Amino acid sequence: MLYGLLSKHIADRFVVLIAAGFAFLLTYVLLVRPFGFLPRDGGKFVTDAKGNKVEVNKASNGKVTGVGILMILVFLLSILLFIPITMAYDKCFVIMLALTVVMMITGYLDDAAKAPWGELIKGILDFILAVIAAITFVIYNSTDVQLFSLHFHIPKVLYVILAVALIWGSINVTNCSDGIDGLCGTVSIIELFAFAMLFGAQLGKFSVMAVIMSFVLVAYLAFNWTPSKVLMGDAGSRAIGFLIAILAMKSGHPFAFLPLSLVFLFDGGLGLLKLAVLRVFKINLFKNVRFPFHDHMKKNLKINNVGIVVIFAICEIVMVVLTGVVLHVFR
Repeated sequence: MLYGLLSKHIADRFVVLIAAGFAFLLTYVLLVRPFGFLPRDGGKFVTDAKGNKVEVNKASNGKVTGVGILMILVFLLSILLFIPITMAYDKCFVIMLALTVVMMITGYLDDAAKAPWGELIKGILDFILAVIAAITFVIYNSTDVQLFSLHFHIPKVLYVILAVALIWGSINVTNCSDGIDGLCGTVSIIELFAFAMLFGAQLGKFSVMAVIMSFVLVAYLAFNWTPSKVLMGDAGSRAIGFLIAILAMKSGHPFAFLPLSLVFLFDGGLGLLKLAVLRVFKINLFKNVRFPFHDHMKKNLKINNVGIVVIFAICEIVMVVLTGVVLHVFR
């Protein structure tokens, strides 16, 4: 809408900066005094060393949660106002944008439910959306990928299977890491910027998604840093995890997801692995470690929230730098 007016006078990169600034300001204004309809946090449970569910982060009980609905709507509005998209030429972009919103809606409905949805329901919904996204991607994009200096083609059926696993995994590890103030938001900002910087040419308009979401998250952190006033809830974390997976696929370097999301994979992914192995094989892996790992750092290692976020942020920055170096060497 506004792109047509602005593009006549300034370069596209400045239009993107204006869109990002608009997203930051609107998110900040909306979170100063969150709407009364938003739900309240009802507690968070993790798996302890014995495989039992234990309540953690009791201090979050009663806080406004589900503000991810505001964040994703601002993200959507910013793109619609400032980024030129048409269904005729940007079908994949439009569909992925719509699926991000649907992911937010499913997360928000869980946040707002009196009784949290079970793992089965959420897993099925994630799987359905992942399948739709994967099929959409192979319809409109090449399945040629790059690993270091190697270029190879993945058959579409195999690509869909791998993409579903990537999307489902990204959604859930990102969600698992949203357990202490500032952690998910901070690591997500670094990773989203990394995709935009490292793969800007390949991502095209999708890099704009990464930049705008990053600025939304910066505004969110103003209210989520310890001690937090609001929580993004599943409405935010699940949509962000979905977006990260789509960026990895669109970049043409889907394997870059592994180093760039290593912090999320380590923090939340190992917990999912432990739970799966425990349920299927009755084997208690890492029995002396709490998961997500940030909970182990807080409860067992006695590291405060800010310290945990700083450690994870440094680790994420290191992985981004290493990924950038590898891409440069093997380009």
